[in-house]
Amino acid sequence: MIIPTTVMLAVQAVIVTWIMVTAPEECPRKYMKTVEQGGVLEYPTQIYDYCSTAPLPYQRYYWVLKEQE
Repeated sequence: MIIPTTVMLAVQAVIVTWIMVTAPEECPRKYMKTVEQGGVLEYPTQIYDYCSTAPLPYQRYYWVLKEQE
């Protein structure tokens, strides 16, 4: 059975849209830089106050904005 191209494109569009909607918001650059570099952090370790790490599918991590508590 051959799947029509339009059906394949529709399925791909749904998958990509789902990934874009459910992806967490990336941590803004101002929360990743110290005051000397134009950010808001006094010390580099304060990044954990604003951001957290999230896993990627290929065993890597990236910074995402922390959820408000």
